[in-house]
Amino acid sequence: MNRTNSLESSEYTPVAQADPQQLQNDPPPAYEHPPQIFSQGVELDVLGENNATRSFLVNRGNQESLTMPDLESCFSPTRGNLICKLVSAAVVVAVAIVVACMVDSYHKINEGNVGIYFRHGAIRDKVTEPGVHFLMPFIEDYKEVKIRPETYSMAPVLSITKDGIENTFKEITAITTVRKDKIVLMAKKFGMDFKKTLVFDRIKEDLRIFCANHTIDEVYNTMFLDIVAVVKQNVRASIKRLGEDGIEILNLVIPKPEIPLDIAHNYKQVKVQWTEQLVATQQQTTEQIKKKTELIKAVADAQRQKAVLEITIQERIIEKEGAKNVSLINNEIKKAAENNEADIAKYKLEKEAEANDALYTDKYVKLNLAKSLSNNTKFYFSGQQSELGSLFNKILGN
Repeated sequence: MNRTNSLESSEYTPVAQADPQQLQNDPPPAYEHPPQIFSQGVELDVLGENNATRSFLVNRGNQESLTMPDLESCFSPTRGNLICKLVSAAVVVAVAIVVACMVDSYHKINEGNVGIYFRHGAIRDKVTEPGVHFLMPFIEDYKEVKIRPETYSMAPVLSITKDGIENTFKEITAITTVRKDKIVLMAKKFGMDFKKTLVFDRIKEDLRIFCANHTIDEVYNTMFLDIVAVVKQNVRASIKRLGEDGIEILNLVIPKPEIPLDIAHNYKQVKVQWTEQLVATQQQTTEQIKKKTELIKAVADAQRQKAVLEITIQERIIEKEGAKNVSLINNEIKKAAENNEADIAKYKLEKEAEANDALYTDKYVKLNLAKSLSNNTKFYFSGQQSELGSLFNKILGN
């Protein structure tokens, strides 16, 4: 405790510094074992000598500490310290360069896009799909090009018709898509904004040409529906001729143009009159339809009555024919019955005749005659020449 107080109460004595010129001229120190330094430091703490002795020991410790390459030596102005700094700086620069190269070369292509690459500003014949890719750092660069269908709204297009009327087309919308195998070719010929050159500028140009070849009435009224088809056909022909069909126009919408107010007012009045004419024409058509409907009803009624009459007459004819057929059938039945009765009577008579022929023989006649005559007691006749005599002569014979 007394020793500590004596150290705190002692005066501060600056430590002697080594001469830098002498250090540079001296050869580099040899490596010695570290415990020697620490043992002297311990002796400094244990012995607790006076200020002069303690200063001498500190100076000796500083001189001998130059022989050990510890952490403090890296920050002292020596030749080894300079080499260590240079190596450390080189390692840091190398790591920084590697990291910078990796950061610069790594890139990602999003879905629906493809990547095209530039080397020293020149486009390469290389197209990459969506995903993660690497390029040559600090030498190559890349750009993404959208290949999925894309909707683009054009700026207003000012045009002049054949009769000198100025009109403006607004909100023209086009849906386009790009062929992947033609992107590099179009980018080399027309730059990265090739859609503007091949599609939108062509739409503007063909729309102005169409208006220049037609009147305001044709553009605004009679041929308005033909504008989209004509412009789209011409633009597709231009894309095929200039860009080898690298862009496809999926849809094109061209709304009605804005025309001067006075002409628009006149068109409005014309439309009002046209509407009135439509109403009158519709009324006429309605009356004609009504008359035709009445005629159709009358014809339908007449045809219905005719059909009913025909059906009634046909029913009567069928009824008469039925009665006739019934009468014929009855006659046939009666005729058959009468024929049957006649046949029966005939058969009866024939049988009776046959029976009579078999029964009334000469002998039988003579016998019956004799029987009849036997009932008469008296006969008067005038000989064989009389009628009765001749009859007896024939019956009785000679």
